[in-house]
Amino acid sequence: MNLRNKWFLLLAGLLSAMLVFAAACGSDDKDEPSGTPAATETEPTGSGDLAPADQQKITISSGEPQYLDPHRSSFEQDIGVERMIFRGLYNLTDDGQGGVKVEPGLAAGEPEVNGSVYTVKLKDGIKWSDGQPITAQHFVDGAKRGCDPAVAVDYGYLWGAGYLDMKGCSEFQANEDEAQKQTLMDALGVRAVDDTTVEYTLNKPNGRFTTIMAIWVTFPARLDVIEEHGEQWTAPENIVTSGPFTLTAYTPGDSLTLAPNSNWNGTKPALQEITIKFLDDYSAAFRSFQSDELQMTRINATDVVTAEGEGLADQVELVPTGRISWLLMQTKNEVLSNFDVRLAMSRAIDREALNEAAFDGVNTPAHYWVVKGISGHQGNEPFEGKVGFNPEEAKAALARAGYPNGEGFPELGITVNTPERVAAAEFLQQQFKEILNINIRIDQVDSQTRSARYTDETFELFIGGWQLDYPDIENPMFGLWETDGGNNHTGCANPDVDAALEAALAATSDEARIAAYQDMETAVVENLCGGAPLWQDSVPYLVTAKLGGVVANGTIDAGAPGNYCAECWFVKAE
Repeated sequence: MNLRNKWFLLLAGLLSAMLVFAAACGSDDKDEPSGTPAATETEPTGSGDLAPADQQKITISSGEPQYLDPHRSSFEQDIGVERMIFRGLYNLTDDGQGGVKVEPGLAAGEPEVNGSVYTVKLKDGIKWSDGQPITAQHFVDGAKRGCDPAVAVDYGYLWGAGYLDMKGCSEFQANEDEAQKQTLMDALGVRAVDDTTVEYTLNKPNGRFTTIMAIWVTFPARLDVIEEHGEQWTAPENIVTSGPFTLTAYTPGDSLTLAPNSNWNGTKPALQEITIKFLDDYSAAFRSFQSDELQMTRINATDVVTAEGEGLADQVELVPTGRISWLLMQTKNEVLSNFDVRLAMSRAIDREALNEAAFDGVNTPAHYWVVKGISGHQGNEPFEGKVGFNPEEAKAALARAGYPNGEGFPELGITVNTPERVAAAEFLQQQFKEILNINIRIDQVDSQTRSARYTDETFELFIGGWQLDYPDIENPMFGLWETDGGNNHTGCANPDVDAALEAALAATSDEARIAAYQDMETAVVENLCGGAPLWQDSVPYLVTAKLGGVVANGTIDAGAPGNYCAECWFVKAE
C-alpha cells in the first residue's frame, strides 16, 4: 500500500473516531452510560498457524524508558512498554478501519452514570501478576497517585478541571500547604464501594470518561509494593503488573525482557518472550533486522528505499501518524524568551528542503500544531505566511532582537537522540549559519537522557513534539501550552493562549469548544510560544513476515506498530 493511501486511511479513521468522541462530548443524556458500546477484546489476527511455544520469542527495538511507572511517564518509549505490562479500566484499540475505539479492559463493561457520578464494575477474577486480586481500592490508589502533582508531574492534569475533572483534584493539585495534603487527598472524588466496584465523582458529566480512563495515568496502583520498594518498585524482582505481560529482566543501557503474566485473564499472549533492545541508532537497528537479530524495528526514512531494494518491501510498514514535530525552544532561556529570536529561527527553516534532506520526503512539512485528521485542524495556510520560510524576514527579525547578522548571538545547543533527529539538526544548523550567521551545537544523547532533559527543562533547543493519546483537539492543546500546564516544559506563558483555553473549557457546544482550541493553536503558533513547527510524522518500521497479529494504528501506537495489543502478536509457523 502506498503512503498516500495510508494517509487516506489514517484521516478517515481519525474522522470516524472523532464522530464517536464528538457524539459522546455533545450528549445531553446524563442517565445513560457514556463512551462507546462495549466490545470484545481484540483477538490475535494474522495469516498462518502459530509456531510452537518454544519458538514464540521475538526481539524488537526501542529507546530506553525513563520510567516504567505509568503514573509518572510521558514519553512513548515508556508508554509503549507500560501498555504491555499494565492495563486500566478501558483500552484504546484499532476499530478495524484505521480509527480508534474504546473497549472495556479491566472493567466489566460501560460505567453506570448518575449525573456526574460514574460507577464501574470490575471483571471477575482479575489479578495482579503476583496472584493478588485487582480490587477497586487499587483503582482508588491509582487515581490518587495520578492526581498527586508530586507523582504525576506531566499527566496529572488529566484528572483535573477541563479533562476528567474529578471532584477535589484541582484543589489538591493547587495546594501548597503540606499539612493539608492528606485531608485534600482523602476528599478526592473516588472511592471503593466494594472490592469490585469503584466510584468516581466528577464536578460535571464527562462524555469522554471511558476514553480518558484508558490513559496510563489512570491505571491501578499497588501501594504496598510502591511503599516497600520506593523508586525500585519497577525493578524486575519487585514489580507487579496488571497487563498481559510482566517484566522479567532489565539491563540499563541494553535491554529489557517481558514474559506472559500467568494471572492475566484477558487474551492470552502467544509470545512467550519479548526482548526490547534499547537502540537509538536506526541504521544499526536496520542491520540487526537484516541479520534476524531484530524482528521489528523502526528505521530511518532514508533507509526505506534501501530496504525495498533489498527485497524487504513486503516487510516495510510506513505508518502515517498523529504525531507533530517541532523545534521546541526553552523560553525561560534569556535569548529564546525574545519573540524575534524565535521568529528568526522559524523563518530561517525551509521545511520542504528539510523533509527531503533528512527524511527522503516521507514526512509532511508543517506550520501547524493540530495534526491532519483531527476536527479543527487548520493546516498550513493560516500560518505559513507568518512563521514560514523567508530568509530576509528571518534576518530582519534577528536584527530587531539585537543580533544583526548574528553579532553577539551566543551558541545554543539542540538536544537530539536518533540519527534522523541528528540529520534534521544538522540541516537546521547549516540553515541557521547560512541565513542568520549563528552557531548551533548538536548535543546527541540517548533516549533516557533526552527525556530527562526535557522534563527537567534543562534544554535550550529540542527536536520533539506530540503523539496523540486520543483523537480530539483538546489532547494536543490542553496541558501543553497554557501557563504552568502539566506537560508544558517550554515555559510558554501567553495571555492569549490562556484566554483561549478558558473559552474552550467554558464552551457549551462542540463547535464553540473546537473554535476556542483553534484560537489557542493560533496564539501558540503565531507567537511561537515554545517552539517552531517542522513536520507531521510518517514512521517507517520493518516487521518480519514471520510475525503476525501486528495491526499498526498511527493514532495510538507508541514506539512500535500495534503495541496497544502486544498480546495479539504471534510467531507464525514455518
